Amino acid sequence: MEPTDWVGGQLTASGVPAIDEAWHAVAEPDGGAYAVSKVARLPANMTPRFLGLLEAIESRGECWVSRFCFCPDAFVAGQLEPLERALAGRLVVFRETVVKRVGLSADGTRVERLECIRRTPRAGLAARGYDRLPSEDLADWYSPVDSPRFTKETLRFLSRGDRPTVFVDATEWGEVLALSGKDYLQGIEEADGSLAAPPGGDTCGQAIVHCFAQELHAEPAGEADRPVRAADMGYGPYRDRPDAWGRIWTYRRLRGRGAPATGDICLQNWGYSAEAGEGGNDFPHAYLFLSKADTAAQAADWRGGVDPEALAGAEDRAFAWHQWFRGRAPEGIDPARITLAAPILGTAHGLAKLPYVRDTRRSIGLEGFVLAFRDLTGPPGARTGTIFPDRVALGAYPADIHPVATCRMPADAAAPPDTLPFCIPFRALTHRDLTNLLVAGKTMAQSFLANSATRLHPIEWSSGTACGIAAAEMAASGRTSAGLAADVARLQARVRAATPIDWTIPD
Repeated sequence: MEPTDWVGGQLTASGVPAIDEAWHAVAEPDGGAYAVSKVARLPANMTPRFLGLLEAIESRGECWVSRFCFCPDAFVAGQLEPLERALAGRLVVFRETVVKRVGLSADGTRVERLECIRRTPRAGLAARGYDRLPSEDLADWYSPVDSPRFTKETLRFLSRGDRPTVFVDATEWGEVLALSGKDYLQGIEEADGSLAAPPGGDTCGQAIVHCFAQELHAEPAGEADRPVRAADMGYGPYRDRPDAWGRIWTYRRLRGRGAPATGDICLQNWGYSAEAGEGGNDFPHAYLFLSKADTAAQAADWRGGVDPEALAGAEDRAFAWHQWFRGRAPEGIDPARITLAAPILGTAHGLAKLPYVRDTRRSIGLEGFVLAFRDLTGPPGARTGTIFPDRVALGAYPADIHPVATCRMPADAAAPPDTLPFCIPFRALTHRDLTNLLVAGKTMAQSFLANSATRLHPIEWSSGTACGIAAAEMAASGRTSAGLAADVARLQARVRAATPIDWTIPD
């Protein structure tokens, strides 16, 4: 199930089409450095299908945050949709479909059914319904009743007794976890790897950002400003750099090369500096998800379990940043030549279809397992983090926290050590209480701090690949997740054929 009309999630619908790869090195005692970035970029350490999709992109922008910056609409049409067509008969994607209810078995140990709402935009609706912002339309998405904008269909996905059924929550919002009635993690914990949260910790996490693209035209385009409320705009960590504007323009540039020029398209995903009290379209002033108590109270009429004011605040900040940033274009660039590049993101309002979410609801794995940040680190001589016996995926990225400004982050998040190339165990893809539910990506059984290092594209593809293979193995064999964990060597053999599970470390 996909809530928008684009598959790809963070990469496409959330507007983050610049692949975040490890960029760091770990200092060694002799004064040298262990280049984690070089290890992570070795083809032998990357999911082959993911790397192949990226290398097949015909037109990339010259950016400096990544090797791969590209327009998401072209990636959907050129890479993801052909892949989906090639899987016809084995894969069915229900687009514009959201989860409404989750039903468990009588003993509460298995997911037995999902009830979902699929919407169809009415004829003539601009941009297939992406003319309105998520904060304005979200309640309609979750309503089973036809509206002036959409017709609705209720879909029920049932687990049949004669056919083992496996459910996977690998989403940006973790709604199956929230609606299961079982415990889950959200926000910060008292300590890395703990299952306990401090008071208010479930509404203290990472900031969301509503991304957008800007285009530089040859002539003034006449785009009017819109009323905005956000006022703390600024270059943030780049506030004292004379080249701040140009560096931000080329940071995630999707089209164009060299100095900013006509025809350029840049993706805006710029951070906020609490120290400077200013920043870009990162929205630091509220957490996206409702508290766990308020989430449970909404279950009877589920609407995503998110704070609509946080959604609206992120949208407003995005428009404010667009207008502030283009208004400070350097000499030689008329601000009127810069507009939102709405078609690149498949909308009419100009922002991405959904905001980019850095942390979400997270599972608690078999026997209470949670991947901790300490398992991603170690002395440089170790060369990798913890080598789990049930490892099924790889990752490499440092902790990257964009905090909600009103929250006090845990002490261990203040200056976490750099990560080594790390492994993700099968236990991180499981749920303690639900024998046929798997998780991947941001919903993995992991701590808040570990999530800050696993939430990047290559790692989500690696864990997602392993999770899909594990689901297929469980469905074919009738095993529970615990049963599969007891024979993990069989799973690892299958996963190795699709994505590496052991690091190749050059001498």
